[in-house]
Amino acid sequence: MTTPKGSGPVTSTPGDAPTAEDQSDSRRRLLAGGAAAVAFAAVGARSVSAARPRLSTSELSLLKYAQRFELTARDLYDEAISAGASDPLWEAMSEQHEAYAHGISGLTGLSADSRDDDLFGQLRVSFRGAGALQAAYDLESAAVSTHLEVIGTLADVDAAELIASIISAESRHCVVLADVMGRGNELGMTLDNSAAPILP
Repeated sequence: MTTPKGSGPVTSTPGDAPTAEDQSDSRRRLLAGGAAAVAFAAVGARSVSAARPRLSTSELSLLKYAQRFELTARDLYDEAISAGASDPLWEAMSEQHEAYAHGISGLTGLSADSRDDDLFGQLRVSFRGAGALQAAYDLESAAVSTHLEVIGTLADVDAAELIASIISAESRHCVVLADVMGRGNELGMTLDNSAAPILP
């Protein structure tokens, strides 16, 4: 805890409400932790990629789909920003989804150059209005479910490890978004994911 210049020590009790600065710091830590996990997995996968067998055609297809999903998420957050969303959270989310797509590139050699235009078209309007936070939460929940389906079909250990890291990061996104909406104490928002996967 820091003490502002020119003032005495600041004390708090367990019942004190967190300040906006505390909440912002918690969100940054949650997001940074997720990004670090994905970066670590991607670096580890690249370090052994030359020694392991090539990914199968079906695995590459699934990973390409996962990559396009991440780029779609990036563009949806950018859509919210272009519509006036000013919280730094939106930019952080956009950058992280782009990083996940590039993490998949590092493993597979697939170029991170295309999103899922159909999915983007379906969700674009929901990211431009008052319900953008809920839309983002729903997208992150669906992303977790989608990648769980993907990981269940991967035989390659490095690929599975990378997707597991992305799942962990996007689960953190759900927690952060629930908190921003003032629903961080609802266990159904932070522990239970009933979202259906979005599959090709």
